[in-house]
Amino acid sequence: MTWLSMASAAAIAGALAWLASSRPPRALLRRNHAGRGVPAVLGLALVGGTVLGHLVGRRGGSFGTLELVAVGAALLLFVVGVLDDLVGGGPRGLGGHLRSLLRGRPTTGILKLFAGIAAGTAASVAAGGGTPRVVAGAVVVATAVNVFNALDVVPGRSLKWGVIALAACLPWAWDARIGSLVGAALGAAVASLPFDLRERAMLGDGGSNPLGFLVGLALLVVLPTLGLLVAAVVLLALQVAAETVTISRLIAATPPARWLDGLGRRRRP
Repeated sequence: MTWLSMASAAAIAGALAWLASSRPPRALLRRNHAGRGVPAVLGLALVGGTVLGHLVGRRGGSFGTLELVAVGAALLLFVVGVLDDLVGGGPRGLGGHLRSLLRGRPTTGILKLFAGIAAGTAASVAAGGGTPRVVAGAVVVATAVNVFNALDVVPGRSLKWGVIALAACLPWAWDARIGSLVGAALGAAVASLPFDLRERAMLGDGGSNPLGFLVGLALLVVLPTLGLLVAAVVLLALQVAAETVTISRLIAATPPARWLDGLGRRRRP
C-alpha cells in the first residue's frame, strides 16, 4: 500500500534525521554554502526511511527483480556516497574527476560515477523493454544521480526538486512494480526537507546520489520510451550546465525556479 509506505517512510526518516542530527559523527561534519559546519547525515534518513518504509508498506508476495535491484542500488549509492563524504576531496565536477583518472589518480568521485552507471544500467535492464528503452533508461537513471548531486549545493535545493519529481511520478507509479518504493522515497524526502532547510543536517553525497537514483527510477517506470529519450536529453543538458555555467546560475536567471529555490530557506542577516 503506497499510502502506508509514504507514512511509514516519513516517520522513520524523520526519526532517523532527528537522531543523526542531534548527535552527528564529527567525521561527517561538512562546511555548507555559508561556511557553517553541518552534519551530512540526511542520506541515512532518506535511504533508511525509503527502504524500511517500502518494506512496511509493500504488498505481500515475493520480491521482483526490479525491486531487489532498486533497493540494492540505493544502498550501494548510499555507501559509496558516505565514503566520498568521509574521505573525498580533490577536483570538483565530473570533468575534474575524469581528468584526474586520466592522469592516473583515481578519486572517490570516479567510484561514484561508476556506481551510478552500474545502478542505472542494472535498473534499466531489470525494468525491461527494447534496446532504445533500456539505453535511454540507463542514461536517465545514471545522469539523474549526478544531477541531483550537483543540485545539493544550498540547503533544500536537491530535496525540493526530488519531492516535486517523485510526487509527479507517483500517480502513474501507483500500480507499477515499485510504486511502494516511489511512495516511500517521497515520504522520506518530505520528512528530511525541514532538517535540510534549517541547516540542522545536509544530504551530502550519501543522500543526494540515492535521491537522484530514486528519481531516475521513478521516471524509468512511468515514462514511455519517447518520454525517456526526452528526459535523457534534458538531464544530459543539465549535467553539461553543471560542468559549465553551473545550475545555480540557471536557477538565478529563472524567476519561478529562483522563487522555489529560496522558499523556506533560512534567511541571513
